[in-house]
Amino acid sequence: MIIKRTPFALVAASALLLLAGCSGGASNTAESSDNSSNDGGTTTTQETTAPATPAAPAGDQSKAEACDIVREQFQAVSGAGSTVDSSDPQATLTAFKQLASDVGTQFSSITNEEIAPAAQKASGALSNYAAYLETVVADPSKASGLSDQISTLQSSFTEAATACAG
Repeated sequence: MIIKRTPFALVAASALLLLAGCSGGASNTAESSDNSSNDGGTTTTQETTAPATPAAPAGDQSKAEACDIVREQFQAVSGAGSTVDSSDPQATLTAFKQLASDVGTQFSSITNEEIAPAAQKASGALSNYAAYLETVVADPSKASGLSDQISTLQSSFTEAATACAG
């Protein structure tokens, strides 16, 4: 049984570590480069929505305000990786579920029309990942979808970071 629990903790930690790389991307410091290279080359759908006007808020929330929420939540997600306890999968699951709930609550407060869709997608992916972890705790043989789960999660967080960076 212990052999089955250790991979769970590694599964949980690996997603957080991968997402940690996205946490810095929500900054608005990369505005001068529209044609930065796509390292992964796997994005097949790119929206070409008109670029945000920095001074013009969409609705009643500016892009900067929305991105502050995104940035804060990304930092919370990446910081959670240091609290994963490999000896207690149930506690790790509980922490992930709480994290997903907290991110969902914060991202649902984003009303900026440019940032909200990407934030909601990232929140949904994190919730789906928490549900996946719950399935793996209940039946470790279901861990085979790990790479797809992590890929979806990382892609959605990258999309939100990119929306804030652009």
